[in-house]
Amino acid sequence: MNQLRADMFSAVLRVRTAFYSRLDEYSRTRRALVGAALTRITLGSVGLYFYVRDYLDRGYLWGPEGVWPWQNFVDPDQGGTFSLYSLGRSDIWFELLFHAGMLAALLFTLGWHTRVMTVVHYVFLWSLYQRNPMLMDGGDNVTSIVLVFMIFVDSGARLSLDARKRAERKLPDADTEAVRHRIGSLLHHAGLLAVTLQVCTVYLVSGMYKVQGRHWQDGTALYYILRVNEFGWPGVNNLLYENAFLVVLMTYGTVFFQLAFTFLLLNRALRPFAVAGGVLLHLGIAIHMAGLITFSLTMIGLELLIMGDDHYRRVRAFLHRFRKALSVTT
Repeated sequence: MNQLRADMFSAVLRVRTAFYSRLDEYSRTRRALVGAALTRITLGSVGLYFYVRDYLDRGYLWGPEGVWPWQNFVDPDQGGTFSLYSLGRSDIWFELLFHAGMLAALLFTLGWHTRVMTVVHYVFLWSLYQRNPMLMDGGDNVTSIVLVFMIFVDSGARLSLDARKRAERKLPDADTEAVRHRIGSLLHHAGLLAVTLQVCTVYLVSGMYKVQGRHWQDGTALYYILRVNEFGWPGVNNLLYENAFLVVLMTYGTVFFQLAFTFLLLNRALRPFAVAGGVLLHLGIAIHMAGLITFSLTMIGLELLIMGDDHYRRVRAFLHRFRKALSVTT
């Protein structure tokens, strides 16, 4: 009995030691900095796309006298919620907010005072989403959630104006022993985990809903999806839905991949393949369902964050070798 207690105490001690060791490691070193930067750039670019896409028709689509009635916008019973655009109904106020939001999206993408601009960009983009919810495609829901998590992520440490300014000024690296750095690192990794869990939730819930659908069960769902004129690509989609074998293969493949995605991430060696599969899946959606392009780009941007810095170093080394081999052959 004493031996059993000693073994249990020893096991608990090992677990506790491993936990504190891992906690100390994560508080000293910030991981996935390249992936976080790529996610920031993608999310910022998608947000900027909203402004640029509708710039010439901004008054009609988003303005105070736009297509979405003002009463529906400000009335809580009609689903109205907080938005900077609801603070005033004048054209001047609208133009000021719209252009300020566009600037915020650009600065967030470039990584200028990144953490502050993450908050500013989130507020402006949320306000724009609320002004006309009929123009959304689902990517706005994911973006609204993830941008909150991105406030804690150090997404400006790479590929940003902040990182460039730091390099030009030759500022010393942060003191890894400082309490501020350790807390910031833990928040950074908590943000990474929250974003990853959000992506996993999207895939798992989507896969579970598909499993319950009759057309997903019999392998014909993509046939009907590709024939929707609202999203379809005339002259291209028919090349897919006219091939019965391809339709069945892609239908079942989509369901299996979405259900397996979360479990693939648990194995670090399989993580790049899971991310590559997710990117290809959403590229296919963006190409063959053109109306969902912003949703697809948002999901691709979030998946890029899941990859570790070592994965990107290996990809970079592979591309360097491939380019070198290409130059030799030519």
